[in-house]
Amino acid sequence: MQMRYFSMFVLTLCATLVFQACGKKAADPPPITELEMYQDKNIGFGIKYPKNWKASTKPGELAAYFSSDQVLQRFIDYKDEETGGGAKIEIVAKKLTGVANIDSIIKESKFFDDESVYKPIETVKVGGVDAKKLAYEFKFSDGVFKGERYFAMKDTTAITIITFESFGSTFDALKPKFDEMLASVELAFVKPVVKDTAAPAKAETFKPSATMVAYGGAQTFTIQIPDNFSGNKKNGGVEALEFKGIGGPADCTVRIDVTDASKQNNLDKIIAQNKASYGGSDPSSATLGGEKAFYFTRVAKTKDGDVVSRTYFAVKSNKLYRVTLNWFKPEQEFFLPVFEKSLASFSFK
Repeated sequence: MQMRYFSMFVLTLCATLVFQACGKKAADPPPITELEMYQDKNIGFGIKYPKNWKASTKPGELAAYFSSDQVLQRFIDYKDEETGGGAKIEIVAKKLTGVANIDSIIKESKFFDDESVYKPIETVKVGGVDAKKLAYEFKFSDGVFKGERYFAMKDTTAITIITFESFGSTFDALKPKFDEMLASVELAFVKPVVKDTAAPAKAETFKPSATMVAYGGAQTFTIQIPDNFSGNKKNGGVEALEFKGIGGPADCTVRIDVTDASKQNNLDKIIAQNKASYGGSDPSSATLGGEKAFYFTRVAKTKDGDVVSRTYFAVKSNKLYRVTLNWFKPEQEFFLPVFEKSLASFSFK
């Protein structure tokens, strides 16, 4: 009688243990708050990932995301532990040289020795191209571990490998999100190096400003200059100044030289004395600051083209004023009108 009660107790206990083992609750799938896009700038691959997961990236090679710091180590050694689930997403890009043997790449990626854990390879679409899918699963004490790995090539320069894995029988619950991430995948490729054989772009031509400002640094005259010009004092005579564009060409200037004319202030004789220096050509009559003036024109040949000079002579208060306008002939349309406007503002002190 006592033996019968003992046997019933053992049977009841065994039944309870079996029931508890069979009724073991699966772990809760790790939460995914929202997805964000990762894009690698070096080799072009990308994928949407859970923003609240732990990231581990290596530009040009991989991006991995883990549902928690605690589960990270388990995805390295795949030990049988009671971790309460956990998941991983990984995208890896590998550059290729020569003809790629995708079957060999798949074989090398098999981490587990037991071939029975792997399912037959399927052909699927990833990133708009045909890809290979390798699925695998086996049981741990905390539930079923599942993984899916995809192999795809945009071209022959690189292969992209995408992996989804989870512990604790949580894979099926995460599968809709995994599929959404897979649909977002951008495949790696190596950009060809294109040698730029085009001629360098021509630098933009400097143009004098049409806005004039008064220059107050001269002692014997006043003048307005373009607001993108500056004045620099030079040596010689009573006063010498050169006005040049800020960042502009060296051969497009306005130069004013003032010398003592107390011993010779006859403008006609001064012009006659200087005629030979300007090629022997006859001068043109003009005015400078309201006074009688003459000017000579000459052209200097340079390796870049002709530089035109127009030099004005005027006498005022026993001083000889010589104003020289220099401009690069191909740019005359930009410089000459502004220089003439500046010259028209000239006055004597």
